[in-house]
Amino acid sequence: MTVLPRLPFDNPSTIGIAPQMRALQQEGPVARVRTAGEDAWLVTRYNEVRKLLADRRLRLSNPNPEPSVENTARSTMVALMAGDDHNTEPARHAQMRDLLVPRFSTRRMRLMKTRIEHHVDELLDRLAAGAAPVDLHRALSFPLPTMVVCDLLGVPLADRELFGQWARGTFDQSDDQHSANTFQQVVGYITELVVRKRKEPGDDILSELIAENGGTLSDAYIADLGCAVLLFGYETTIVRIDLGTLLLLRNPVQRAMLTENPGLAPAAVEEILRLAVGGKGSNALIPRYAHGDITVGETVIRTGDVVLLAIGAANYDSRAFPHGDAFDLTRVKPKPHMAFGRGARHCVGRTLARIELTAVFERLFQKLPDLRLAVPEESLHWQEHRITGGFDEIPVTF
Repeated sequence: MTVLPRLPFDNPSTIGIAPQMRALQQEGPVARVRTAGEDAWLVTRYNEVRKLLADRRLRLSNPNPEPSVENTARSTMVALMAGDDHNTEPARHAQMRDLLVPRFSTRRMRLMKTRIEHHVDELLDRLAAGAAPVDLHRALSFPLPTMVVCDLLGVPLADRELFGQWARGTFDQSDDQHSANTFQQVVGYITELVVRKRKEPGDDILSELIAENGGTLSDAYIADLGCAVLLFGYETTIVRIDLGTLLLLRNPVQRAMLTENPGLAPAAVEEILRLAVGGKGSNALIPRYAHGDITVGETVIRTGDVVLLAIGAANYDSRAFPHGDAFDLTRVKPKPHMAFGRGARHCVGRTLARIELTAVFERLFQKLPDLRLAVPEESLHWQEHRITGGFDEIPVTF
């Protein structure tokens, strides 16, 4: 009997693709693997992952009637993304996007850009004025995206710390009860906020949703959409700020280029998005279920099979990105990476995330040219128990 490779794979590095993931990618585009809950097909090559992301036969919902093996954190995530019922997923998800995509309009993003840059300047000024060493995660990476999502939803900034703790608890896969409790706190808070905004609307997403469709959307549904924006709108950006800083610290020549020419920040952001795989790489796997038979190379994926799209491995694939491991600000017309997915579930907030990351990396090494880790990189602890992964601390000095 063949012993299947078991996820997650060990990774000796803080950032990057696990050696076993690389080995499977070299062997072929798809491999059978074992996870904690069920066996799955792991797809690792760029062309195949890119094609499958747009294949509507792959969905979040399980087409089989038996109960899912998902933990509470992942079940919550799937439900928020309108993927918990295979009969209604396409229609519910389409409605969700119809309501949220206009909320991230070019006009709003332009207005947000100025405010985001102001937030970054304030946070960096405060960080630079303090005594080193300092925790970059708590001083910059965590507060900025939280402030931005509070701006979007019309949440008082004073509550951002609460939001951050709730989101982290909701996505904690190690404690089902804690995940459920913290999510209910998020729901309760957003629901109360919706009720208040029906009486006192503002210039924010919740107020716009209240006015949508002649004011017929229920408070509960608007709260669900608000929870989705909150929980998906900031945690991954926090992770990317931390990982992006580490990538630039690892690459002093590229960092020097960026410091000399902050106009390279958009190119730096795209490389950060492409290469930002942390720990054992679970933050760079997109799980799906097959809702029809799908052929990948010589492999037939059957209806009901679990498929893991390894966007992290695909973004490192040398077939698509020459010298794919290299952090290179001078790549000429690189292929599009898949950090934000693709197809029907292409990330709604991708423009906003790029604005935030660009604002950070235009300024970080201008303000702190001597920024460096205050501890060995290998001592940093990746949070494997959270769906999004991430660090809780990045000690730096300057």
